[in-house]
Amino acid sequence: MYGFAFNVENRVLFPTEARIIRRGGGDQMWNDIRHLSWVLDYSLFAKGGEFRTELTDWMERPANVAHLYPPGRRYFERFARTRLFDSCYITFEGDNAALRRLTDNSAGFARIIDHDGLLGDLIRQAAYQSRHGNGDYWDCFVVFCQIVKMLEKLSLPSGPDYVYNLADDRDDQGLLWRRVQSYLEKNYRKHLYLNNIARELGYSKSKLSHRYREECGETVFDTLQRIRVEQSIPLLVNRISLKNIAQEVGFCNEFYYSKVFRQHYGVSPGQYRKHSVPSDALPQS
Repeated sequence: MYGFAFNVENRVLFPTEARIIRRGGGDQMWNDIRHLSWVLDYSLFAKGGEFRTELTDWMERPANVAHLYPPGRRYFERFARTRLFDSCYITFEGDNAALRRLTDNSAGFARIIDHDGLLGDLIRQAAYQSRHGNGDYWDCFVVFCQIVKMLEKLSLPSGPDYVYNLADDRDDQGLLWRRVQSYLEKNYRKHLYLNNIARELGYSKSKLSHRYREECGETVFDTLQRIRVEQSIPLLVNRISLKNIAQEVGFCNEFYYSKVFRQHYGVSPGQYRKHSVPSDALPQS
């Protein structure tokens, strides 16, 4: 018998706010901030934005950089009035020993370089999930847990003690196209979206799309449609209705299924079936 007991010590964290904001233009040039909660702030689009803590000099805030501030940390932001600075952030309550270790350094916070944009995608998703307030709290919380898991796994800095690199070291697990196709073959019956596939495989949407096309020569969606059509052949040969086939292999309706089938085989499903032999009519060995 297998199992484990949940131990929540030093891991009890709850998101309290998640937002996407735009600064600049007519906004004030300076922000003097001190939260009683944790803050994970991520720069989406940055021109002319700078920040510092009580322990550092001013630094630039380029895009794809996250800042993790512990409760009570005072920090300052300034923006050129004629420039825009888009960011998203999450504030959360509680304590976590792993996050404390990230921020216990000479600068009093953690600066996380998100090379592949994966952390940014998750923070943005949490903000979108929170747009309906507490009604979508648990959807936001699921994404938040993925974010905390990612932060807890950060390796020790190789440079300044407050700068962490969220590098993509997953290529050691094998070629991306094999992982994608394996996932599609197991889940082709479901309603799949690129965002969900990327999140399940631990990639950003943009990186998954670009890398997969480089390796495979087709899009993830192209592969999904091909797998669905291929899986429909045994059902088609055995005289299952087109409506039921479409539902079984993940198409929205039989008309779209027929269109995609013709694109792959050059004939309609009906024509293909007309010239095929049912499997139960084949000689048995």
